[in-house]
Amino acid sequence: MKIENFLLELLKIRTDHEEGVKRAFKYLERFFKELNIKCSIINNCFVAYKGRDWDVILNSHIDTVKFQTPIRIEGNKIYGTGAIDAKGQVALLTDLFLELDNSLLVISPDEEKASKGIYGFCQAMKGKIKEGVFCIVGEPTNLKVCIGHKGRFEYIIKAFGEPRHASKEGDNPIEKLSEIILKLKSLKLGKIKVDKIYSSKITPTIIRGGVESNIIPEEAEVVLDVRSVENNIIGKIEKVINDYENVKGFLKEDKYFADFYLLKDEELINRLKNISFFPATAEAYFFHKILKAKAVIFGVGDLNLAHTKHEFLDLKEFEKGRKEIRKIINLGE
Repeated sequence: MKIENFLLELLKIRTDHEEGVKRAFKYLERFFKELNIKCSIINNCFVAYKGRDWDVILNSHIDTVKFQTPIRIEGNKIYGTGAIDAKGQVALLTDLFLELDNSLLVISPDEEKASKGIYGFCQAMKGKIKEGVFCIVGEPTNLKVCIGHKGRFEYIIKAFGEPRHASKEGDNPIEKLSEIILKLKSLKLGKIKVDKIYSSKITPTIIRGGVESNIIPEEAEVVLDVRSVENNIIGKIEKVINDYENVKGFLKEDKYFADFYLLKDEELINRLKNISFFPATAEAYFFHKILKAKAVIFGVGDLNLAHTKHEFLDLKEFEKGRKEIRKIINLGE
């Protein structure tokens, strides 16, 4: 298999929406069936498998963000949305999967949104996969073996007041949210140390409210992107908002968001080389929480390039990654 051609075919299929993901899965189905490798769809995830008593799970995601980088090749670099996040990882793991026996290749459909697919897959396979199975989750890690990742939640805070003329004093929900955001930014959040210090983060990303510039609105809301390296960061947020009247907060589909994950197997950690921690969120949490897998995160590319118009995969780095991931598999056995 020429990995460049495989990746280019995947990049040509726009997968920032459900129909595009389905088309990409059809391409994967044709690809594996031509190689006489069994595959199926399990809870909206694409699964290719060899054997029955699986020793390893390989996972990455096919969906991308909506921002689209034009596909082009410049020297050793392949540009395009998904080149590293995460169709390049799908290519890397597929390349490895073709060499392995007793393995599963699982491609997620919606990691960029809510991870409903991989949550459903893990629930469906619970009890069918032996505990302690080794799992590699493909994400851009600069070829470092990440033994954990930040948790992610979407937390929504709504504030309510009395609509009135903007020239009058009143219970202004926008002012409440402004105060709450500032207090959240001053919170003392958790930290962990792996190769360096990693911290939790609470970031307001969407704010809604108001109908006219001269009216105090009846309600307003802010959406928080919460990235955690601790177990009760939501409790810290709720402690802040409990000081305010006519304010409520709630998690958005919390069961589908990956929580903070850190591999605890000291023996395995000691065998692994060049370890780090993934500063964003990945789906390793679900494999660990539901299937009791020993999961690490590994892949090619710089996370800082993901979700940008400059996203690219360096084929020289990819070749190095092909060698490194085989070493990781051997260390994980």
